[in-house]
Amino acid sequence: MPHTELEIAAFLAAFEAGTLPKERWTHAAHILTGACYVHALGESAAIDRMRLRVSSYNEAVGGKNTETSGYHETITIGWIKLLARLLRETGPMGRAPFAALAVERYADNRSALAAYYDFDLPGSVEARRNWVPPTRGSLD
Repeated sequence: MPHTELEIAAFLAAFEAGTLPKERWTHAAHILTGACYVHALGESAAIDRMRLRVSSYNEAVGGKNTETSGYHETITIGWIKLLARLLRETGPMGRAPFAALAVERYADNRSALAAYYDFDLPGSVEARRNWVPPTRGSLD
């Protein structure tokens, strides 16, 4: 994962251009990207940016955004909400330190959102298409 501002900028540019190698688009990369967007744009605009960029990236590397694969609306919004909460809790800090903190906190916890849902979130077609608020607790 990139650590410095220059490395992060290059990583984000490659992701947004659709040239980031597919094997580098890991869960940790999703977290890093979401953290950078939250840091720069705030929660609402970060959601919009992730929605657009993840969908575009999937197609750029030969993937499809369907009812069973690719972009997932609820997972994307849920992670952005968790990252926005982390930023509020930690207070002001630079982009690189915040991205590193987010990756440290969540890279090994792919199932963090499962605590907020009483159904199979990744497998839900409805949740893939549309934002479904948590059924347990709050992400805000």
